[in-house]
Amino acid sequence: MNLIEIRLLHTEELDKINRSEHVEHRYQLIEGELKSFDEPFTVPSGASFWDGFIDDWKRAVARGAAAFGAFDDEVLAGIAILDPNLDAGTEQLLALYVDCNHRMSGIAKSLYIEAQDAAKKRNAKTLYVSATPTDSSVKFYLGQGFEPTTEPHPDLLAQKADDIHMTKSL
Repeated sequence: MNLIEIRLLHTEELDKINRSEHVEHRYQLIEGELKSFDEPFTVPSGASFWDGFIDDWKRAVARGAAAFGAFDDEVLAGIAILDPNLDAGTEQLLALYVDCNHRMSGIAKSLYIEAQDAAKKRNAKTLYVSATPTDSSVKFYLGQGFEPTTEPHPDLLAQKADDIHMTKSL
């Protein structure tokens, strides 16, 4: 792997990420406690699965969200999207994905730090994420200091009821 460059993305670049993954476990927050369940499945890489996500990301960028990309030469190895429009003082990490060929390389952490720093510069007090309920996602966010919230944002909970809603104080 070459030196990774992180820069702001243009909306037309958002659909270049390959987010396919095989998952062994899913999480649920039950009575305030994270529980892991064996539930193997594969996240596909095809556009039909990702089109809705990408459309949401493009709308968020049009509203002022920042999209960061990590590039390995010309290959988009990861993305992070930070939306400042959730609530006063709270910004949402709307997306954080790393290409299946670049996982476990530090790219996710680099993108996360870029997004966190941007939120801090805008004086955000809290980061919010509705994490995909998989090992890779939940464990990553816990490792960055996020904690499951027992008071999820009502709109995000309605949209992503199966996700693990987490916050981190900045």
